[in-house]
Amino acid sequence: MNATTRTVMMTVAALTLVLAAVPANAQPAATAVTPTPSPAERVATAVSAASGSLLAYQTAAARTALEPVAATAGGNAAFALALGQVLDQEKKYPEAAEQFRKASTAAPADPLPQIMLGETLIRAKSPDASAAFTRAADLAKAAIVADAASGKAWYALGVAQQRLKQFGQAITTLQKAIELRAGDPLPVYQLGVTYAFSQKWGDAVATLSRSIEISPNLAYAYYYRALAQDKMGKKDRLVLDMEHFLALAPTAPEAERALAVVKAAKR
Repeated sequence: MNATTRTVMMTVAALTLVLAAVPANAQPAATAVTPTPSPAERVATAVSAASGSLLAYQTAAARTALEPVAATAGGNAAFALALGQVLDQEKKYPEAAEQFRKASTAAPADPLPQIMLGETLIRAKSPDASAAFTRAADLAKAAIVADAASGKAWYALGVAQQRLKQFGQAITTLQKAIELRAGDPLPVYQLGVTYAFSQKWGDAVATLSRSIEISPNLAYAYYYRALAQDKMGKKDRLVLDMEHFLALAPTAPEAERALAVVKAAKR
């Protein structure tokens, strides 16, 4: 008996023992079936993935996450909001504004589409940006009246106030949003930006550093922290932050200015 024959016989014998141990009336084990995600669940998953990429200014990755569900997204406000941000990062401002208006139509009580619309209109140098932020503030205030614990509404109101140059109010509002949205880097980041706009450079650096600790790939946190570092005379840290921003967001609208600042600081 050669080795191959011996191996086959041992395998058959072992299998026979296994089969003999199974009761004659035993039923086959049920195979676990993973439920197929619904179209809405697939859209939600795609939007979540895209949102993480957008914070890091990974525009191509965000678009890749959204494209497979575009045909089934329909009037989904979250999808339109995410796609609008992709288009904004691609500097396609009219198309981005259209998506934000779609999101606002789909979710008329949500202030965030108006916030994003205002941001895009600023980049497009449109005089309508202020009206979008005013609308966002009104919607956020109404949401807070309905639910005082809505961290999302406090966050939106704080950003709107910041963009309307109501810096004192924005600081107070964003501090409230941070209390309600523990672990979320965005209220912390926006508070840091508000401190920078208020020329409170030390507070800006400390707060933006906190946002970076929560989310190290938050591209614009490095940009605004660099500006604050510059005002504090910390040229070496200015360069490090601007270079980090450029590494994360080389195609951002502020990239050209950031590069110029780095070159000037290195002279």
